[in-house]
Amino acid sequence: MKRDQSRLITAVILIVVGLLLLADRLGWIDFTLFFNGWWTLFLIVPGVYGIAKNGVQVGNTLLVVIGGIFLLQAWNLDLSNYLLPIALVAFGVVMIAKKK
Repeated sequence: MKRDQSRLITAVILIVVGLLLLADRLGWIDFTLFFNGWWTLFLIVPGVYGIAKNGVQVGNTLLVVIGGIFLLQAWNLDLSNYLLPIALVAFGVVMIAKKK
């Protein structure tokens, strides 16, 4: 059952992306599949998947945080003044969410 569900989700994602690309080619909408920092999704998506599947763990959290930092830098957002407060909040959330 789980395999069928993941296959259905993958099929729906492919159909939606295909329709969006087709609408872009026809001039109905402006859609681009890639954006500044798109490559960071190779870090963020596996990290989020790992957190969803196995709970909050150091490796998964690091993937999401590092990918997020690179993505924000690609979007020219400087968070250097906010890193300490963000790190404290993230650490607190991890402490609450961590399985006992």
